[in-house]
Amino acid sequence: MHTRTFRLSLLTLALAGGFAHAQDAAPSGDSAELETIYVTAERQLQQSLGVSRINNSDIERQPAANDISELVRTMPGVNLSGNTATGQRGNKRQIDLRGMGPENTLILIDGKPVTSRHAERISMRGERNTRGDSNWVPVEEIDSITVLRGPAAARYGSGAMGGVVNITTKKVSNEFKGSLNYYINYPKDQQEGGTQRIGFNLSGPIVKDVLSFRVYGSANKTEADDVDINERNGTSRSVAGVEGVRNRDIAGRLHWKINPANSLTLDSSFSRQGNIYGGDTQNSNSGGSGPSRDRTNALLGAETARLYRRAFSLTHTGAYGWGDTKSYISYDTTTNSRMPEALYGGPEGSYTDTVFTDSDLKNLRVNSEAYIPFTLGGEHVLTVGAEFVRSKLDDASSNRQGFTDQGRTDVFNGINAVRGGVNSQREWALYLEDNIRFGSKTHIVPTLRYDHHSKSGGNVSGGLSFSQGIGDNWLIKGGIARAYKAPNLYQSNPDFILYTRGNGCPIGTSGFRCYYMGNADLKAETAWNKELGVEFKKNGWQASATYFHNAYRNKIVIGDRAIARSNIGNWLLQWENTPKATVEGIEGNVVVPLHRTLNWSNNFTYMRKSEDFQGNPLSLVPKHTINSTLAWTPNERWDANLTFTHYGRTKPRSVAVNRTEAGQGGGGGTGLNSRENQTELGSHGIWGVNVGYNWNKKVHVRAGVSNIFDKKLYRTGNGAQTFNLHGRALYGSLKVGF
Repeated sequence: MHTRTFRLSLLTLALAGGFAHAQDAAPSGDSAELETIYVTAERQLQQSLGVSRINNSDIERQPAANDISELVRTMPGVNLSGNTATGQRGNKRQIDLRGMGPENTLILIDGKPVTSRHAERISMRGERNTRGDSNWVPVEEIDSITVLRGPAAARYGSGAMGGVVNITTKKVSNEFKGSLNYYINYPKDQQEGGTQRIGFNLSGPIVKDVLSFRVYGSANKTEADDVDINERNGTSRSVAGVEGVRNRDIAGRLHWKINPANSLTLDSSFSRQGNIYGGDTQNSNSGGSGPSRDRTNALLGAETARLYRRAFSLTHTGAYGWGDTKSYISYDTTTNSRMPEALYGGPEGSYTDTVFTDSDLKNLRVNSEAYIPFTLGGEHVLTVGAEFVRSKLDDASSNRQGFTDQGRTDVFNGINAVRGGVNSQREWALYLEDNIRFGSKTHIVPTLRYDHHSKSGGNVSGGLSFSQGIGDNWLIKGGIARAYKAPNLYQSNPDFILYTRGNGCPIGTSGFRCYYMGNADLKAETAWNKELGVEFKKNGWQASATYFHNAYRNKIVIGDRAIARSNIGNWLLQWENTPKATVEGIEGNVVVPLHRTLNWSNNFTYMRKSEDFQGNPLSLVPKHTINSTLAWTPNERWDANLTFTHYGRTKPRSVAVNRTEAGQGGGGGTGLNSRENQTELGSHGIWGVNVGYNWNKKVHVRAGVSNIFDKKLYRTGNGAQTFNLHGRALYGSLKVGF
């Protein structure tokens, strides 16, 4: 890039800013033209080795049955897991980057954070009854998906310690066009739930070259697995299969090109996700006895939880002779409407009533960035930004745990048995980033960021990334950054109290019962994320390898120190910060152009270490993962893909942290030394194939077979085999444009 291609900018900085950043691809209109002029620090960070991207053609060739997690999992450094290594909610698998857990994965839609999972109560073991935030945009409406892992993700603030997944939707068109699409997934085994999805897209000008619109809608239904799928195949009846889901989505966009220098984009969307209950509970006790089991069985096939998400945003982009800016204000609400759950002991997470209660999460975000190119010893593009977010959660149902059980009443001085359900927090941040270029082969990106959280206080983060070319074909890339995550709205709320009747108490507390409460004095979690790698490119050949190391500090977990004793001797504990955890591994890519029509792409991840301060894994991820795709494109009409994924072994938890795991619990508990708890998930491979045909410019069809050799996994009650892997299925899609 020559100096003359830069334009000098001045900063126009809006008051505060919403917690989010520029989208991976610029919005439609004039802002798209800016990318040909200079590369911002954010853009340069997205060239790091810890960044992967799936474009629209990739998405069309691998149609997902339900949400994008099935696409993202084929990238290096990505797995699907629960939030911890407990195995609870095992079939609620979410995007897990570099083994840091789904709670450390930040999902963005067009650069704006999506945090609807935060409307779900967090359990005593750190799990949520949620599928995550990867299913708010229909697959057919996605233009690209960018995944940032490690130091490149730290610029996005709280919640991005593991990484960021940015979903970029399709742009507004300046020509009138639309499409209808249909997708079906039909499993060979009738015990497994199939999927059907239908949707539409319509876009075009209202006033040519001035005002354009886009609207899309989708309806999706995935059936639940048979309730006894695991019992029928040799595992415990107490664990359920995959829950079903019904999705409804509609979204609209107006893009106004005010003049050559200014544009406004108005977005609004509404989504509804309802489940089809399959018997799963937090502690997988649907095979137990008593009222909990009876209620669980009575609800099978019913809708027991519904999520409603509404989002609105207004974005301004400016391209002036003195500077370029981008600012937005957004407001989103999530209503988590579900049957109330037990907050105590083994039944925790089981439904206690059939009358729905609501948890309401509201987020207001404001964001502004400016980009300033200049020359000073090298070529610079300085980004200056500010952001503000206010979040409010109202969940009275999760704060109703009292102090009476089995005829006994606990009294803790200063703590009421009846508590409110509202908690809120505010965050603001200022940040600087500079993309510095020395010659044609050296890039350096220093970043500095200050965040202030109303509960956990201030946090200084930042980092340094670099890229150095060696010859014409080699690059050395690396980076180091300090990332952080503020406590969530449950962990920081002293009114949020859970209860264990003894088995969930810390080791050595025989005869006591324990209450766990939120802690307003928690520190933010932090991590020093480091990576270093090398990349080779020549004539379509490509290879890279990256070493990564995350030094995780102050992870928030249920504590083991009593802060108070009740009148009858029971313990009161709270959420606490733990000393450290470590994640370490290697990931990479190999692309081989076998022929002008045949391309072989591969990536791998090797997890050398992922463990907390007690020696347990942070989340249940394979020791290694290999993804391979052989893509054949003989002509413009036909294409075909042969895919293979190999998963290494997954080890379970091995260090006891409570009385049940130590074998001290009542009811015949055998602890982590039992054979079932020591179950290790062995290595396994999954093959798939699909073929696409462009009937003409308007009609596209695709058909495929997933899991060709019908490899299946059935969920066990404990150990590392915590989810169901579905067998062979046929799928097909049809897209008709107009």
